[in-house]
Amino acid sequence: MITTLQEKEIVHYLLSKNLSRDLFFEIKDHFSEQISGLIDDGQVGFQEAFLKTKLSWNQELEMVRADLLSFRKITRLEKEILQKRFRNITWYALVFSLIFSSVIFIRPDMFMYFQVSLLVIMTGLLGYNFIFRKMRLFDYMQLSFHPLILKNTAAGIIIFSSLYLFYNDLTLVGSEVMKIFFLYAIAVKIQLLYFKARKTNVLI
Repeated sequence: MITTLQEKEIVHYLLSKNLSRDLFFEIKDHFSEQISGLIDDGQVGFQEAFLKTKLSWNQELEMVRADLLSFRKITRLEKEILQKRFRNITWYALVFSLIFSSVIFIRPDMFMYFQVSLLVIMTGLLGYNFIFRKMRLFDYMQLSFHPLILKNTAAGIIIFSSLYLFYNDLTLVGSEVMKIFFLYAIAVKIQLLYFKARKTNVLI
């Protein structure tokens, strides 16, 4: 049986790992069960059971950089979850931009409506996050330096530099590529704000 003081020691250790809220409680339950099991089965004290449990979780709870373009340190376990979430965000944004680009190719006048609609959605999510205090001004400033946003910026520079090298007239080609890239970039940002509203960790 783990005492209140021992539970506080477990909580203090896990808090030092900067885990997201949901992951914190999930790992805390696993820690408590594993320690209790070791105490009951092995006739060892709390400190020894706690040490063995920490060692068994050492790789998953090792602090690593969250992303190549981020200096924030998170656990390796959370990084795996976060990177999977980033891949999903990128994939959904890509599919969305390609589908809507095909519509714009048929009906060029629709781009303005898509553009306005996406900006309204983004503004609405941003307002929701501010009104219900799910996001601070500092968080919004951090969003500009989010790994996915930085990758989009780098991708944009590479794409338009390549177009400049291979096409003499950028007016038509550049305009169409810019529309696709805008749809993709705004779809990424909307998803980040949506996850922030749900209090799901996306590194904001």
